Amino acid sequence: MIDSLNGEVLTRGADHVVIDCHGVGYLVHAPSAVLSQLPAKGSCRLLIHYSVSVDVRSGASEHRLFGFRTGDERELFRKLIEVQGVSATLAMAIMGARTADEVRGAIIMGDESMLKGIKGIGPKLTQRIVGELQGKLGAASATAPAGVPMSTGNTLRSEALSALVSLGLDRAKAERALQGVLNERGSEPPPLEELIKLTLKNL
Repeated sequence: MIDSLNGEVLTRGADHVVIDCHGVGYLVHAPSAVLSQLPAKGSCRLLIHYSVSVDVRSGASEHRLFGFRTGDERELFRKLIEVQGVSATLAMAIMGARTADEVRGAIIMGDESMLKGIKGIGPKLTQRIVGELQGKLGAASATAPAGVPMSTGNTLRSEALSALVSLGLDRAKAERALQGVLNERGSEPPPLEELIKLTLKNL
């Protein structure tokens, strides 16, 4: 089982990257948010989900590698493919259309509208994803400010970030400003509406 790869980027495509590890090139499928963080050339490290699928008719097997920057991203992917009807390809599409924080926040809050906007996901599958995973993602972690309980801090942060991005703000800038506000407040973060307002002032 391959848990991670540490090597040199050889080529990078729209949905994959080829990593050279001691002379062996591994083709790794990855969401666009992950690929955008990788260098065009140079060293990189990805956490890997190793998948094997078997064609029941021919018996042929397909081996695929999926890459992620963090354990949280990989864990979210693994939770998604546990849902009936969500293939690895569809889970990649979900995580390619939105950031891991946004997907997690939408599921936790039961925001089906965001998932419905992703190609290949209909109303029934959206309901199934939210219904099966809503209670399983609360402990999943992004970066919670010091002193804030993990589930509370992550949920609040995810909700605020999702709202800011939906307003058309650059995600990276919004995330920095949001984290700055949370760090200032320490163990007493403000309510969601106030947090969004304070973040907008910090941009």
